[in-house]
Amino acid sequence: MAIRVADLDLPRYRMSLDDPTHHEYYAEVAAAKSHGWIQRWLCGYVVFGHEDVSALLRERRLHQAAGKVPALLAGIENPVSSLPADDILLAEGDKHLRLRRLVAEAFSPKSVDGLRPAIRTHVGRLVDDAMSGARRDTDGRVLLDFQTMIDELPVAVIGDMLGTGREDFPLYSKWAESHFQVLKSSAVGDTERDSRLARDAEEFDRYCVTLINERRRNLTNDLLSKLITAEESGDRLSTGELVSLIRSFIAAGIDTTRNQLGSMMALILDTPGAWANLRENRELVVGAVEESLRLLNPIRMAMRLVHETFEYRGVIFPTGTLIGIGLSGASRDDAHFTDPDAFAPERGNARDHMAFSFGVHHCLGAALARAELQETLSVLLARWQTVELAAPIAWKHAKLPVWGPASMTLAIRPK
Repeated sequence: MAIRVADLDLPRYRMSLDDPTHHEYYAEVAAAKSHGWIQRWLCGYVVFGHEDVSALLRERRLHQAAGKVPALLAGIENPVSSLPADDILLAEGDKHLRLRRLVAEAFSPKSVDGLRPAIRTHVGRLVDDAMSGARRDTDGRVLLDFQTMIDELPVAVIGDMLGTGREDFPLYSKWAESHFQVLKSSAVGDTERDSRLARDAEEFDRYCVTLINERRRNLTNDLLSKLITAEESGDRLSTGELVSLIRSFIAAGIDTTRNQLGSMMALILDTPGAWANLRENRELVVGAVEESLRLLNPIRMAMRLVHETFEYRGVIFPTGTLIGIGLSGASRDDAHFTDPDAFAPERGNARDHMAFSFGVHHCLGAALARAELQETLSVLLARWQTVELAAPIAWKHAKLPVWGPASMTLAIRPK
């Protein structure tokens, strides 16, 4: 007989440390899984197992909780998301499927492959700029901060997609930060913060409408032009929907990729012999990227709200229940991955990770993120003979919504 989730005697999951290292964080997640497949967390529940995470991400009666968590934690029932009402993150059902169909070709691996030469050019330029002004240590190795060097790459790629110039890059970074501030679990009623974010949103909307109208008059081969002309059975994207899509790939495609680029390098440098192995076996680049996504993905948790009561594993989840979907825990589940904490570029099932979520809300920009990671690593392997950490990595606070290295000083011997 099925039982309501609230009637279960469940342990409560909580991080014992305010700012655990990633080793401490994943050790706690692994320990938590030993107490059962579901636990209480915040004002709802959380799951970490690969099977449960993939099943719940496929569950159509679970909807995105993006922008609603702070209000839920404050005890507000049926909260309105702090995200704009037209944000694609909030789209569900037929509306979501329609949007995905219309944009699928523009974000397909084939379409993204056309961006790879430009990505390589951007990486080469950023490496040249960083190396030319860098200091050297007593052994003659070039010293530079990787995060500072690579910071502009995702922004430059977005600029290519929109057909805009470098003068707009600072705006994209600002808007990406504003978007994640909306998602961050900060105090409800922070009027100063809310006013600033509202001003940023208005500025962003004006910018996008101007850009869309200009591109409609002068179509090119960039992604924005492809979205404007995308059509299915006579249906096209409205200006509001185009603005929402631009917002989504600025918000989701900048900080996440910056963090993942740093985490990828951190994993490689933390694994003895990995750099030399990858230089000798370039065919492992794809696997190394997937392993970095599996082991240190920048978004550790997806939040969902039960839209319609449903039953799973003999447990009834009523409407309004908040469920945390442990993406990072699922990606290190020892029931699915052999030696799950090891960085193994040759791993056969690494792509089973949950870094890009799963189901209908699988990340629209997954192919683009993979391209940026793969091309960056390929360029660096070709340009740098050896690379080591020159100092311990400074990581961002573990409770930030998008996580990764804050700074990472490298000691490099160029080829």
